[in-house]
Amino acid sequence: MSKKFFDVSSDTRSFPTTLLRDELIPALVGKDGNILYWAGKKIAREFVLTKDEEIAVFFKEAGWGNLERIKSKRNTQTFELSGTIIETRQKVDKSANYLLEAGFLAETIQNQIGHLAEALISSTKKNIVTIIVQVDLNSSTEQEDVEENNRINLVEKHDNRF
Repeated sequence: MSKKFFDVSSDTRSFPTTLLRDELIPALVGKDGNILYWAGKKIAREFVLTKDEEIAVFFKEAGWGNLERIKSKRNTQTFELSGTIIETRQKVDKSANYLLEAGFLAETIQNQIGHLAEALISSTKKNIVTIIVQVDLNSSTEQEDVEENNRINLVEKHDNRF
């Protein structure tokens, strides 16, 4: 897999990301790949996004791909993750793990709306990863748990760069 891995990922300039996400991290965590979900939640607690539109900006800046909300219901939100990095990761490893992104998305939605939220990967077809975030409207979370100094304003920062 090493030659194909290098050829595919270096062609799209995503070698650093694919090297870490699809080679090193799986080797380190082995069968415990689900830990990436919790790592994503931890990242969301460290980089708190208060505005909905910041989520897609964060995904792009993190090199995770292009995120788009395609459906929103009262207790379920559906997102699609796409882009060159997704195409590359799918070519390099058909069973690429997107739990880091799912965990981040679940925790971010939970922080924004104040209800428990969990995410699952619904599909990884045609270079698109579908992530469903389910919200428990009968629960609530303490907004004080989110450290004030971890809140960032990506939209304003992103807009000022252009």
